[in-house]
Amino acid sequence: MHEGIYIAASGAFKQEQKLDIIANNLANMGTSGFKRDALAFQEMIPPFTPTANLVNAVDPQYTGFPADLTVSYVGINHFFTDPTQGSLRPTGNPLDLGLDGEGYLVVETPEGQRYTRGGNLKLSPKGNLATQEGYNVLGQDGKPIQVDGEGGQINIDATGAISVGNGLQNTPVGNLKLVAFDDPASLTKEGNGLFRLSDPGAKEQTPKDLNVRQGLLESSNVNPVKEMTEMITTMRAFEAYQKIIQSIDEADDQAVNAIGRLG
Repeated sequence: MHEGIYIAASGAFKQEQKLDIIANNLANMGTSGFKRDALAFQEMIPPFTPTANLVNAVDPQYTGFPADLTVSYVGINHFFTDPTQGSLRPTGNPLDLGLDGEGYLVVETPEGQRYTRGGNLKLSPKGNLATQEGYNVLGQDGKPIQVDGEGGQINIDATGAISVGNGLQNTPVGNLKLVAFDDPASLTKEGNGLFRLSDPGAKEQTPKDLNVRQGLLESSNVNPVKEMTEMITTMRAFEAYQKIIQSIDEADDQAVNAIGRLG
């Protein structure tokens, strides 16, 4: 089979992956605190060394052709999450928290400690401050924060200090644990708006310019117009690769048939 088919197929597979990511971004456009994902492509030129990531270069894997420095395949150089903050929208719910600035809430899950910017919280049956999935939000002491929902109005100030009362006399119940990281790339998405720490060398830091806004929620940072434009461009690129594959296949077919008739 002509090597050009594999070269075009490598590009088509990468455009398909990009299309999946764009579709996921659009599907989560209304998810509080959602951060859009993106891909960066790179040129990969054979010969591929034994340590080269052929999965990212050629799909399906094919090494039957001799090294040819005049051709190149399409590879994925980088998969990243855009940490840009989304806009804050008012909800009026005292348990909705919008994070204004760089930083995360810390939650406790069965798999360990995780981080989130999704501030649509609730009170669990045990009276703990929790995410919509039921994961406890941790305080500065590393323990769940218990809030008496019947004790009066719940107040959360810009520093994350939580108190309950009628306004004249409030009782402090805890402080949200808020953390930040030097490199947002040290966190990896896990679903449900959660991030896990993927870089063992990264350390939690105290946020410098992070304010908690009670009664507001952070919208996703997905720009629907930009994503739709990217989707159209990606689909056109995918179709172009398909046409290249079809053209090469037709050329091979004509060559075989012409040689057969001459014989």
